[in-house]
Amino acid sequence: MKLYTKEMFLTAAEKCEVSMIDAKHIMQYIDDYVTPIELPTDEQIGQGRDEHIPIDEKDMWSERLFFTVGAKWMRDKIQGGDQ
Repeated sequence: MKLYTKEMFLTAAEKCEVSMIDAKHIMQYIDDYVTPIELPTDEQIGQGRDEHIPIDEKDMWSERLFFTVGAKWMRDKIQGGDQ
């Protein structure tokens, strides 16, 4: 699955010579018709880690660290950072 931002949509519409009036009209209603994918915050990543890797299990610190680092890396990659 590929994800696109609203800004990318407008850029594509412009390149395809779609009327910007039409594109802006779609932008006004896009959230009414589709559910956006929301990326987790650092706090939500920590909560997910805690749910999947309990802190009381012996020798789980490295798995907890890798979960957190991996989740943050993926979120940042999706947002277009660190390309």
